[in-house]
Amino acid sequence: MPLPQEDPLTYLARKPAEAVPKGEAIYSPQIPAQRLYVVVTGRVKIGISTSDGKRIVSRIVPPEGLFGEACLLGTPSRSESATALDDAALMSWTPAEIEQQIEREPRFGVALSQYVLRLGRELADRIETMAVLKTPERVVAALLQLGASLGEARPDGLLRMPGLTHHTVSEYVGTSREIVTYQMTRLRGQGLIRYSRQFIDIDVKGLETALRGARGAKSLSPGAAS
Repeated sequence: MPLPQEDPLTYLARKPAEAVPKGEAIYSPQIPAQRLYVVVTGRVKIGISTSDGKRIVSRIVPPEGLFGEACLLGTPSRSESATALDDAALMSWTPAEIEQQIEREPRFGVALSQYVLRLGRELADRIETMAVLKTPERVVAALLQLGASLGEARPDGLLRMPGLTHHTVSEYVGTSREIVTYQMTRLRGQGLIRYSRQFIDIDVKGLETALRGARGAKSLSPGAAS
């Protein structure tokens, strides 16, 4: 029987929050993560370097989300960066503080392990999506993924997430801002999304249907089974 999912935040002692202005780097490949962070307010953009030297956004961390877990591995990642996407407030703990808390409460170690495994699965899904889908479908998949992690349900049935620039979405998709702008304009014209600088509303069922249709068309295309 699988272990019940634990919430690491349950076991973290509260600390004074530190304000981080929008656009400020929290850590970078040159100065790797030295602490485990939780977002109190705002959002944080996590970037990674690919094997070909490009930078992509691996995830966007919402309030109550953790990041900087690489500092717990003993060999901090030199491919990862974290930048405040909004004016943010963060709490953080050193690896020594985390180890002490695990010694006091072993279930905290289980919760952290589950969290890291979940992140790994999500990143693997992202990589698979980027590898097998064409750009229009990757934009749709990205909006669904971002909506699931950042959005809140609205009475009209849409999912609303705080606004993201087309540049940030393009970093997440791994394509150009111009292509993202074109695709989002197309999706807005189809009534599947609506957006402004303050928010992005997505029709989850509509986007999922569009994505399934695109995947089905690809699987039925000549040579798809080869």
